[in-house]
Amino acid sequence: MIDYLRRQGLLVSDQAVDADLARARSIAASLTPKFADMTSAWIDVLTGQGSRPSRTVSNARIYGYIQAVVPILRQWSAAGVGDLREITKDDIEAALQPLEGSAARSVHVGLRSLFRALKRERLIFRDPARKVILKISRRLPASLPTDQLRGLLDHIPDTRSRLIVALIAIHALRPGELRTLLLDDLDRSLGRLSVRRQGRPDHVVFLEEITLNLATAWVCERSRQWSRTTNPHLFVTRQTAASDHNPPLSDCAIRRPFSRLGLKPGQLREDRLLDEAKETADPVHLMRVFGVSSATAIRYVAAAHPADIRPDPIAP
Repeated sequence: MIDYLRRQGLLVSDQAVDADLARARSIAASLTPKFADMTSAWIDVLTGQGSRPSRTVSNARIYGYIQAVVPILRQWSAAGVGDLREITKDDIEAALQPLEGSAARSVHVGLRSLFRALKRERLIFRDPARKVILKISRRLPASLPTDQLRGLLDHIPDTRSRLIVALIAIHALRPGELRTLLLDDLDRSLGRLSVRRQGRPDHVVFLEEITLNLATAWVCERSRQWSRTTNPHLFVTRQTAASDHNPPLSDCAIRRPFSRLGLKPGQLREDRLLDEAKETADPVHLMRVFGVSSATAIRYVAAAHPADIRPDPIAP
């Protein structure tokens, strides 16, 4: 109905408000006045609304930064700090000291972004987070138990979900990459799938028999059920196929098949990369097959062949 009214010119659209950005600004406004002003200026820089043009980040990432950093700002405020100009390197290191793992990393990245933005806007004289180094051990990739992987696709009832699981479990794609796939990216005659990656070269996936058969079955089903849809995305639902905005599949819809399996997409992707690394100790092979970075490829090879790691004879 909404799409029909819009096409007839009978619908007045409300101004779009992003929920993540609105929540971030609301949390920032709840701080003490001085901290609130500086945090709002930080958000302005992240959204490209600062005093000078700047590279923007997604609203979801902004909200993640706020969630990580605001508890630290409240601690400083409760300790009597009235202005972020008073914060030193020692204060930041003291805030990071009790944190571990991803929590420490999130706070560290958020604080570096905050003080870099404030220095850029000339709201502080120096950046106390610039030389703070976070020393944490990185978790090595781990394999999934064989009984969890056996007959994985047999437990999934519909074709779309099977193809989604296959692209992650066999070809190690990321959930976000599946959302942006277009129908034109799939070349069934050559058995290839082009994966668009923002800011990076596109990655070409050569589909093996199982995934190619699933892709063919899904395209036929998609054409049969929604023959008149103008949505260019490879994956559609009843809602996205009917919408004249042609939206991509939601992240929730991508992850739903994995919740039924009791697994996370990242676990399957990690298991696939590690399995391939066990077959070959060549990181270049992983880079070519899966389109991963050199650092990621080396990390998986090191996890798969720990006994082959030798000290660097050149290193002091």
